[in-house]
Amino acid sequence: MMKAKGLAAGYGRNVVVDNIELQLLPGEFNVVIGPNASGKSTFLKTLAAVIKPLAGTVYLSGEEIFGMNSRLRARHVAAVFTGRPETGLNTVEEVVALGRYPWTGPVHFLAQRDKEAVEEALKKTGILHLRGRKAAELSDGQFQRMMIARALAQKPEILILDEPTTHLDAKSRIEIILLLRKVAHAEKISVIASTHEIELALRFADKIILVEAGRVSVFDDVDELVQDPRFQKAFGLNSELHLSPTTFSIELRANSDEDGKHVFVIAGGGTGSKVYRALSKAGIRVSTGVLHQNDIDHHVAVSMGLETIAEKPFTKISDTSYQEALRKMLQSDAVVYTSPPIGEANLRNIELLQKAVENKLPSYTFAAEAGFIEGVETVSSVNQLVAKILRTNDKMSIRETCLR
Repeated sequence: MMKAKGLAAGYGRNVVVDNIELQLLPGEFNVVIGPNASGKSTFLKTLAAVIKPLAGTVYLSGEEIFGMNSRLRARHVAAVFTGRPETGLNTVEEVVALGRYPWTGPVHFLAQRDKEAVEEALKKTGILHLRGRKAAELSDGQFQRMMIARALAQKPEILILDEPTTHLDAKSRIEIILLLRKVAHAEKISVIASTHEIELALRFADKIILVEAGRVSVFDDVDELVQDPRFQKAFGLNSELHLSPTTFSIELRANSDEDGKHVFVIAGGGTGSKVYRALSKAGIRVSTGVLHQNDIDHHVAVSMGLETIAEKPFTKISDTSYQEALRKMLQSDAVVYTSPPIGEANLRNIELLQKAVENKLPSYTFAAEAGFIEGVETVSSVNQLVAKILRTNDKMSIRETCLR
């Protein structure tokens, strides 16, 4: 177990982060987040004893980490920092074997137990099949797995990584985060890694460590974090950007022209989200309903700042909600029906669509089966829908075109 007490990290007399109180427990996946230049790397390098603290102490199993010699320290703490170190002509297996140096003698001869540790690390990181490849030939994702394998070969109690997903594609970023989480849980070691992948951190971390404004704050509860003003300020979550506390996804808040086109979307069950985003990106004002408050479309709509007519979960759409949605829909220029799952609770949304047709509102859907209501036009894609709505500049021309 690692503890930081009254820790201050920085360079020279320049304190970057101060008054750090932290405890890393076995089997925990800790993720460090924070804006650029907030001090994440400085903080992690201080924990790894790469740089000395300006104040306070880091303890490892009750012993002051800076009181250990480097060889002993390396048996307990492994670190993977940013960058792609030079590997020369070494194979993957040879690079991973470097992780055994703290355990070998002066000539670094690999005993059977060392070879077994290397083999085990290659298996755990999924690169056993690459053992004979030249390390310099690896992709960025493969190279990062090799560096993690080298660290695991040390058999550490603490694994520290600084931005292990940098320069990786989306698939590799997810794979590395999942690998680190699995390693922490399966090997019962403390893993602490920094990342800019906020949404991945919120979904997969056991504990979030926020570094901002010279401070380090620890959150065991992700819901508490996303509501914290320090988090929102650090990542610029404001009137333009919003992070949903339900889906942990960042949404661009709708910023449409109040005097421009207005579309009412009848959605639910996740069928409306892509429509909301596409219409909003096109500058079209969107309102939606009736959505139950536990529906994913409701969460997305609220995150985007859309005008949303909602109903309590697991209840039938009330007259009040229905009339509010009807009033808002009749003020719109067009209606989109996203073919949500219909049951007894939201059956009145079909009535809304029927009212749209009766009132000569241009109405669109993506599913041909919605043709049971005559007057609803089927479009093949969201792009086609947006194109139809934006076909002319005159706000009223959509409705007029439909009436001709």
